[in-house]
Amino acid sequence: MTVLRGRFVAATLLALGMACVAQAAKDDRTKPLIIESDQGGTINQQTGRTEWTGPVLLVQGSLQVRASRLEAERRADDSHFAVAAGKPSEPVRFSQALNTPGETLEGSAERIEYDTRAETVRFAGGALVRRMKGNQVLDELTGATIVYNSRSEILSVEPGQTSPQPQGKVRVVMMPRPAPAASAPAAPASSVPLQTTPALPPPKK
Repeated sequence: MTVLRGRFVAATLLALGMACVAQAAKDDRTKPLIIESDQGGTINQQTGRTEWTGPVLLVQGSLQVRASRLEAERRADDSHFAVAAGKPSEPVRFSQALNTPGETLEGSAERIEYDTRAETVRFAGGALVRRMKGNQVLDELTGATIVYNSRSEILSVEPGQTSPQPQGKVRVVMMPRPAPAASAPAAPASSVPLQTTPALPPPKK
């Protein structure tokens, strides 16, 4: 498995490491989990399991998952585990605001698993994750499986047959960062203007 920490840093394709300032909005985990469906679903009060057919939208704070089908389970500790499935032509889509203002984490895959206890999102099958600022792609990662842990701020990626890349490889694209603005030249230190000393009168004879 390939593990990615901090800001995006490239290594070789055989041992690819990527860092990402992908820190999810901290208050999302405290928000209620909401599920909306065009087709309805079933809720089992005894087991805490629900099944929905779509289009289905799962929302928790800024986090959103859009899928064709969704199964969710409410555990005894009040945490949730949700599995979202898509269609070949309509993958599951994910988005979540990051702590950096204006930045979001967006992704898609054939299947997405969301675990509120572990605070992880697992993208499986044709996995694609991007860090965005508005419409600008800051970083992009593709592979067979990608796991995002918002608690540890780690992304991990695995190669495999379902990767969009040739031979099932993983791939990272790191966009260049804008060069820091050049600092203005320092103003010259103020000084007292020099004055000519008056000539001394000639000595008296």
